Amino acid sequence: MAKLEPYSPTPAARAGRVVMTVTPFVIGIVCVLLSFVPFGRIVGSPLTPAFPLMAIYYWAIVRPEMFPPLAVFGVGVAFDLLSGGEIGLWAFVYTVTYALVVTQRPLVMNAPFSAFWVGFAFTAAFAGALGWVIVSVIHGMLVPPGPVFWHMAVTVAVFPIFAMLFGRFETRVLSGG
Repeated sequence: MAKLEPYSPTPAARAGRVVMTVTPFVIGIVCVLLSFVPFGRIVGSPLTPAFPLMAIYYWAIVRPEMFPPLAVFGVGVAFDLLSGGEIGLWAFVYTVTYALVVTQRPLVMNAPFSAFWVGFAFTAAFAGALGWVIVSVIHGMLVPPGPVFWHMAVTVAVFPIFAMLFGRFETRVLSGG
């Protein structure tokens, strides 16, 4: 009787699995780099959206198994290192925000996009407030909250564009559509 060999995926299947696993992290890093592009000179505003927060929220809702907390922490550390701010600030804020979003995932998972967007607005408000509180504590004084408010307002306003781009990428590349 012939002995059957245990199933082992082909090298192409293994490579595809690796690509699918690291794709949200790579998108998060691209969003970190995008945060330092001087869009303000183009649109006439010094505010830049929190691109990494958009990626973290999207992937935490849509495919949390592909964007684990360690990857979120890595995106935050990359942002901290490139921004020249307090090391660990955004790594902590993004990781705590991710944990909160994952717990609220069932509320927006199959809801219309408006609920997804409102969920992001609350997420951006939470992340901005948490970052503001931590910076105020670090500096030992209340930092003016206005810039944080406007930064997150711009982020919420731009989010639908990025959600659409992430969705198309996920549908065409990760889902094989």
